[in-house]
Amino acid sequence: MKLQFTFLIFIIFLQTGNTQEFIYKNFSIDEGLPSSEVYDMYQDKLGYIWFATDKGLSRYNGYEFENFTTKDSLPGNTILDFYPQKNGRVYCYEYHSKSLFYFNSNFDGFHNYNYNHLLREQLASNQVLKSIHFDESGTLYVGGYGIKGLIKITSDGILTQDYNHIEGDEQNGFDIKLGVVPEKNIVFAVYSDYQSSKDVIFIKQKNNLTSRLDIVKLKDNQIIFLDEKLGTRSKDGIIKYYNENLNPTGIKRINDSLFFVGYYNNGAEIRDASGKVHQKFLPNKSVSDFLIDKEGGYWFSTLDDGIYYIKNPKIKTLINSHITSLTKDDKDYLFIGFNNGNIGKIQNRSIKLLYTGKNNNVALVQFDKNNKSLLGYSDAKLFNYTSGKSIINSFANKLPENIGHPILKSSNNTFAILRNDSIIHYHINNHVHDVSYLNNTFYIATSSGLLIKKNNESTPQRFLDSLNVRIDDIDVSEQTNTIYMATQDAGVIVYNDSIYSINKDNGLTNNIINEVHIENDSTVWACSNTGLNKISFPKRSKKFSVTTITTSDGLLSNDIDDIEIINDTVWVATKKGLCFFEKQFLDEKNTSIILSLSLKEVNVNKEKIIAKEKSKLNYNANNIEFKLQAISLKNSYNINYLYRLKEIDTTWYSTKNRTISFPSLSPGKYTFQSKVAVNGKISNQEIVYSFQILPPFWKRWWFYSLSVVLFIGLIYLFFRIRVLTYNKDIVRELMRLAIKKLKPNDQFYNFRANGVDFKIPTNQILYINSQGNYLDIITTKKTFTIRCKIGDFIDTTPDSLEYLRVHRSYIIRIDQVSSKGKNWVVINEQQIPVGETYLHQLDKIKF
Repeated sequence: MKLQFTFLIFIIFLQTGNTQEFIYKNFSIDEGLPSSEVYDMYQDKLGYIWFATDKGLSRYNGYEFENFTTKDSLPGNTILDFYPQKNGRVYCYEYHSKSLFYFNSNFDGFHNYNYNHLLREQLASNQVLKSIHFDESGTLYVGGYGIKGLIKITSDGILTQDYNHIEGDEQNGFDIKLGVVPEKNIVFAVYSDYQSSKDVIFIKQKNNLTSRLDIVKLKDNQIIFLDEKLGTRSKDGIIKYYNENLNPTGIKRINDSLFFVGYYNNGAEIRDASGKVHQKFLPNKSVSDFLIDKEGGYWFSTLDDGIYYIKNPKIKTLINSHITSLTKDDKDYLFIGFNNGNIGKIQNRSIKLLYTGKNNNVALVQFDKNNKSLLGYSDAKLFNYTSGKSIINSFANKLPENIGHPILKSSNNTFAILRNDSIIHYHINNHVHDVSYLNNTFYIATSSGLLIKKNNESTPQRFLDSLNVRIDDIDVSEQTNTIYMATQDAGVIVYNDSIYSINKDNGLTNNIINEVHIENDSTVWACSNTGLNKISFPKRSKKFSVTTITTSDGLLSNDIDDIEIINDTVWVATKKGLCFFEKQFLDEKNTSIILSLSLKEVNVNKEKIIAKEKSKLNYNANNIEFKLQAISLKNSYNINYLYRLKEIDTTWYSTKNRTISFPSLSPGKYTFQSKVAVNGKISNQEIVYSFQILPPFWKRWWFYSLSVVLFIGLIYLFFRIRVLTYNKDIVRELMRLAIKKLKPNDQFYNFRANGVDFKIPTNQILYINSQGNYLDIITTKKTFTIRCKIGDFIDTTPDSLEYLRVHRSYIIRIDQVSSKGKNWVVINEQQIPVGETYLHQLDKIKF
């Protein structure tokens, strides 16, 4: 025992060298960059991040890199810097060709500066353009390394040089100064004794100038500059240098008070106006530039390792090993259990190892609040690290969080309690995952659901389906007499006066929860393998809200085993390590920013077309493919594309695929609509594209019309040539039938009878009987009497070919005749005589 205690004392003071780190993601050639040597970065208004490299330009959309070289009209491939201007143009400088070129905010390719030939005349091979500015008149101001004075080129191509006088010679050396035009952010070298003025400030150099020459302006007219080292000039003209033993690679203004500085092989820093270092990044890397994107992410370019990205600088990592258990003591020290069996203590953001495991099983830690003792389990031993005594040697799969009660551990189908210094084991006919104690009752989490043990009686809780699923963790809030359970299919179960489930439908990242942690009576945390969930319960209210934290927010991993809260810091144990963040971050986080949504391509039958609205496509050009792009650097793999064809879809479909296809569309007019959602929140940006697929020519109206005309013409010609001369009655009958076929809709006969206006379908008329100057119109329903001569009636009807006069007193409707004889016809069982002079009309009646 003495030897064991001596070994423990040695281990306690064994301190590892872990320090807090940001969570970086590295992009290099393997991820699609054209080169690992990156000089400058810029984010455009659509959200693309642009990179200037020695192998051309590259831009990143959150998914992949798109690279540009001389094949894309660049004047050369060594691009040093970006110079965004107020008019939306972004100028770039290519080193070997000594050329400026630009692209527009709405990218439409690359364009050369009109007067590159004038620039090249002023630049020697060892000179480097470092700053440019276009004023409102279009005049270009240029300064840089090795360039003597300030070069100006007007929009008309007139070149002048200011401050280019040289005093001294190479043997005696030059009196080198930096010329700074603060309002234009221009820096240039001068070799004469110019005096500062209102518009131009001259800074006398302590060191030699290098090609990293640069300046940034902070508040109170303070100027941060690079010559060979990092220096500052106050508004009073006092010059001071920082870190003169380091060689800076670049500086960039962050805001009025903060600036970035990168170093060769010494990482990067964020400093304030006084020179105080606020943050350090990427030790031992040569960092050339820094960018804070529109979603708050940090980007670092390096001269030999590509790009590094911090999705959320407010989340940091301390350990990059699998952590399984966390607890804090009464002094707010954090204790950790490792997956390999190690047990450690976090103090001053460093780790002190308390026990070295044998890598046989996981380590568990828990603090006994009543006895103020730290308990740790590893290698089948439960040990009190406060007293230095071993408690029990047996397997454990859980140390209950309310260990201040007599519960010690749970394992397999038992749980152990401590009573009068004796350990008592309770056996359960099920696998025990965790146990809690409240109001003289044990609440047991098992593989088959909740089991309650009271007065030596065990009662399964079967009255709710949600209580019959596997429960992995169970904790008690004594302040509210509420039990919280982490389940494998029902999310978090809240058990008190009312029992309900908080699940994915309520906002959790998953219905499978590994662990619950009670922070206080209004906040409970739920750990899953798809993220961390903070559940807030407003006081005196049964409502709750859920805030999720995932890798999209910068978390180290979504697979979370445990958490602990110390003051305002949230510590998260994941399978990739231990990370932490301030709780204030949850109030500031925004996980649903879409920087832009665009329709990149429209492909028809696998061929790209120009995406114009109201495109008209042939009937066989009906395989349509839309390629979309939503940019969110933070959430690129959590973007869902919602889409529909407005005319045929009433619901929106969802996919993570950026290519949406409609392989075989029928002829018609269509409107394609698309929008995006991130973490369930729909962006207000929308794509609308209208197009039409034309029917084949044989289904178009003009073809139908032409066919009808041709058909009628052919019939007419045929019967005129072959029939008309032989039987005009047959022609009349065919024309009547053809007209009836072409005009299938009802025709109406309008007339006035007995002072009343009538409108009746003509197909209801049976026959007409003349009574002098009056006519009786006999229909299928009734008889109407009108004032009209019988000879005038047929001309007043809309379908005159349907009528025949068979008697001086009768006109019949042909389609109403049911039979005919030698001198009579029958309509509606009424025999109507046919006059001698009208017998030839009977031949016009065909059956």
